[in-house]
Amino acid sequence: MVSLDELALGISELVESYAENVIKEMEKVLDETSDKVLAYIKSKAPKSGQAYGFAESFVAIPEGEGINKRITIYSSTKGRLTHLLEFGFTHRGGKFVGPRPFMRPAFDAFAPDMVEKIKSIIERGGSA
Repeated sequence: MVSLDELALGISELVESYAENVIKEMEKVLDETSDKVLAYIKSKAPKSGQAYGFAESFVAIPEGEGINKRITIYSSTKGRLTHLLEFGFTHRGGKFVGPRPFMRPAFDAFAPDMVEKIKSIIERGGSA
């Protein structure tokens, strides 16, 4: 016969194991998705003739860990140009330069799959 204390301890251990597995797998999916997004941005962002051009200036910086982990992707050296290229702009002389979106399409391409993988991880308690 199992006491209520032993049952509670067993359930607690199972829940803790479940949470650890889910968090580990979710971090893995986040890392994989950020790698894909960064590669997409680097391939679609405008190129320049400089040795260290705009497309190559994008980096992915992880912050936090576990369920609080996030990854920020931005241009480390040319961030002041990003929104102008993404959304388009008008020169002082009046000439309009059309948008060349590369960040939002990256998000749209990979975020839905990431969400589905995370849902699957939560349902299965581990592997996607």
